Amino acid sequence: MLSIIFLSSLILFLTLPSHLESCSCMDFPTEKEGYCATSWISKVKVVSKETDGLGLMMSYRLEHLKVYKAPENVTLPEVMNTATQESACGQTHFKVGKQYIFGGSAANNDSLLITFCDWRVPLKYIDEVKLEMKPTWQKFVDSVGKCPALPTH
Repeated sequence: MLSIIFLSSLILFLTLPSHLESCSCMDFPTEKEGYCATSWISKVKVVSKETDGLGLMMSYRLEHLKVYKAPENVTLPEVMNTATQESACGQTHFKVGKQYIFGGSAANNDSLLITFCDWRVPLKYIDEVKLEMKPTWQKFVDSVGKCPALPTH
């Protein structure tokens, strides 16, 4: 019996670091909940990118071409930050000069934040060739109406 407990503990101990090092995201049961959890959505052009001196964060300078969603009374800033490591949910594969539709979890007047978990717009709403939202997107947004206020701490 003691050997089974020891073996189980050893297996748990050996597999734990891989679980701690990976990015995991909360799933949303409905498209509406995912949409409401996303603070901002914008079609952008990546103007430049650079990492901080420690190599922990990547900053993208953006040009907003069309804002689909933004917090009230906030102009989306031209700087977007993300972790440099995918294990920390970072998004670092975006190319300078390319256009994308981004969504993120936080926005203030200084910078945007994007992680692997932030994108909440199902691909069925995106015309991937034109990088535009399909007409069904607006119907979906209209059907959502006003999202419930997020709790503040």
